Amino acid sequence: MLLILVSVSSLNADPAPARDSSWYYQIGGAQAVSDAANPVARSLRLAGSLDLSHIYSCGNFDPITGLTNILSNVQGKVMAAYSGLIGAATSAIAALPAYILQRAAPGLYDLYQNAVIRGEAELEAANASCQQMEAEIRDGKNPYERFINVAKGYDWKVQMGNGRSRSSSTDVKTAQETVEANNGSNGIPWLGGQYAGGNGQAPVFAITDTVKAGYNIELGRAVDDTTAATTGAGATPMAKVWGTPQAAQDYAQYVLGDVELTTSKDRQRHATPGHGILPRIASDKTPILTALKTIVNGNQNPSSDELDKVSTPGIAMTREVIDAIRALPTVQEQEAAMQKLADEAATGRNLEKALLLRRLLQSGRMEPNIYASGLSPDIEMAVTHITQAIDNVLYETKIRREMFAQTATVLLSSSQARSKNTAETGASSPNDVLRIENGEVQ
Repeated sequence: MLLILVSVSSLNADPAPARDSSWYYQIGGAQAVSDAANPVARSLRLAGSLDLSHIYSCGNFDPITGLTNILSNVQGKVMAAYSGLIGAATSAIAALPAYILQRAAPGLYDLYQNAVIRGEAELEAANASCQQMEAEIRDGKNPYERFINVAKGYDWKVQMGNGRSRSSSTDVKTAQETVEANNGSNGIPWLGGQYAGGNGQAPVFAITDTVKAGYNIELGRAVDDTTAATTGAGATPMAKVWGTPQAAQDYAQYVLGDVELTTSKDRQRHATPGHGILPRIASDKTPILTALKTIVNGNQNPSSDELDKVSTPGIAMTREVIDAIRALPTVQEQEAAMQKLADEAATGRNLEKALLLRRLLQSGRMEPNIYASGLSPDIEMAVTHITQAIDNVLYETKIRREMFAQTATVLLSSSQARSKNTAETGASSPNDVLRIENGEVQ
């Protein structure tokens, strides 16, 4: 087992030069950033419990049922002594209007009224307790519950009419009942004014839909456009990175994740966790390293297209760098240099993508329907996450150079200085002022 572990660790170890290693530490080792938790992680669409589809509201309780149950259980209360009388008079109460019952049996009527009043009081107390629990559930910041409340808000706007006084065709009580019955099933206005998130409608994806809107806004197109961007010589930098809105959405979903929002009670909730930037850096490094090795091991000068394949945005790979790698004396040194350059190129490319993604989120959230949707906190959180991911990568590259690499460089410089002094001392010898002739010191 020990041999296996050693062999595996040696395979995963970063390449390092066997001889002169000062340059190796000056560049911060053969890696620009640390390895991802899983370099080949896949986006998984996770299903939530059906309980997430349930609408936890105290309005779900039937007050008539509650009052009936309290009255039917009255024998266990203080009025248990009168329960037989109430039971015997049940048919009479059901058959007679209240005012006839009051005239025919005043005592029974008073007893009945007291029971109803007591039942209403108990029902009110229970409802207050339920509302407290409902508030605590909402404090858990369930995104589905919040989205349904947003959808119900739009339903209220429909019930209120066109905004003018008395423009609504219904009374406020009926409007409330309609809104509660719909329970957000009509969805909300989304990209391009199309309704989404309701029954029979496409779900709302707060993050990736915003990225789609931002992509099209930056290109001056309709926010719900799905066609490819213009490519070729006149292509924008963003179009060179992502040729379609879907490509940008896929990157956002992998890095940041997303939640599928809908008001349907019968639809299972789904969410896709994000994996961050590091796995993308790892996956992009492989083709860059392969292309770089092909260039270095070739005997001809690389073309511009070949150099572009191993370059990072804003910093091009040059022929002089290729020649410098070829001039390194050992295979280990060449491997270390190529590993680091490929890692830095992949890191640079993904930092550019992350910056573009942040720009798309910031542009997309200003689309009028998204801005008015009440989902701004979710989008703002995504902007914060991608900003933090960028800062983490930059901080790590800085720390790698300033900590271990700096210490190793100082040690090497000290060792080289001592070696130089020793060599100079050994090579020099004092001038002999005395000489020996015929075996005698002259």
